[in-house]
Amino acid sequence: MTKQPGLLRLLNDASSPYRDPLARLNWEGLDLDRWWLPPHALSLSGVEEFECLSPSLRRRLSHCEYLHLLETGLWLKSLFMRQIAGALDGSAAALQSRYLHEIREKAGHSLMFLELMDRSGIHIPDSHRHRPRFSASFSRRVTINSALFWALAVIGEELPDKLNRAVRQMSDSVPVCAVVYHLATLQVMDETRHIALARANCGEVSQHLSSWQRLFQSPLLGWFLRTVTRYLFFPPPVVYQAAGLDRPRDWLDLARANPVRRRLVAHAVKPTLDFLRDQGWCVRGLNG
Repeated sequence: MTKQPGLLRLLNDASSPYRDPLARLNWEGLDLDRWWLPPHALSLSGVEEFECLSPSLRRRLSHCEYLHLLETGLWLKSLFMRQIAGALDGSAAALQSRYLHEIREKAGHSLMFLELMDRSGIHIPDSHRHRPRFSASFSRRVTINSALFWALAVIGEELPDKLNRAVRQMSDSVPVCAVVYHLATLQVMDETRHIALARANCGEVSQHLSSWQRLFQSPLLGWFLRTVTRYLFFPPPVVYQAAGLDRPRDWLDLARANPVRRRLVAHAVKPTLDFLRDQGWCVRGLNG
């Protein structure tokens, strides 16, 4: 898609030689006595009722919310891999190479997520059933050559990346589990390339949209942005239930009303919103 051969060459060179992420992590070091998401990155951070709970229960929520982040990653990666794989036939050799590099990395990430989920021993019942239901049919109707697809890709790459980066911002007072830290590091390194490609493609194709196309497609893009934001940053009640919190729907209501969380979400979404608006898309986040 991108007409910048230098960028494609740089992205391909940066992702070779490939090293299987499953073999790069010391899985025996997975520690349930450490935080997985740091406290400030939890949906209930700052909520008085939550802060009064025992440290072990709050850490348990960090485990469950991190698993929810991985589950969200599996969902989004499956959507984009399906579209990218379908575009291989007929693409130029340089693009085929880049797309195959990206599929390989996304598949490696997905296997890494599944391995951690399995080793965690934490069961979040039917977590995949809580995914937004429109996603599969919506993605099938958006072609990889369209500006809308690459705008969606920017959203799907950048928003989970914000929470992965939060894992890496560990402090001496609240160190996160080493396995989770290294997994997040591998993820962030690869996603930097994926985000660069998505932004480059989105920028190039968006230039050719007419005003009526932007007017027609912007509500769909805004819908996807807000849906992913809600699902990622405000986990479904089953996540709170798996963490051992009674009345999980009440905790979700507290998270949605939590000013600390809403500020974190606004900060996380702002760079993506700014980029999309710079490309001419009329989109708004949760707060407008």
